[in-house]
Amino acid sequence: MRKEYDFSKAIPNPYFERLSKEITFRLDFDSLAYFEKLGEPYGMSAEDMIFRYLRHMAGSGYKADLGLLTLEQRRELELSIKKDQKDEV
Repeated sequence: MRKEYDFSKAIPNPYFERLSKEITFRLDFDSLAYFEKLGEPYGMSAEDMIFRYLRHMAGSGYKADLGLLTLEQRRELELSIKKDQKDEV
């Protein structure tokens, strides 16, 4: 490996925009404090920890069970309730 490299003729990565996208979202104080505390041992900011955490979850294919019904499950439930109401009449 060379001690120094000449980057004077380098070009910016044309795929950079595809690699990441800047977004903004609101985060409650408790969640922010959680990630700040999580990052302390590593000397990392809450923002860096959130980035790494989300990247890890996306890469692993993990799906959190939020206890919420999907849109399809809600539709099925609504149809089932309507059907039961018709059967009672």
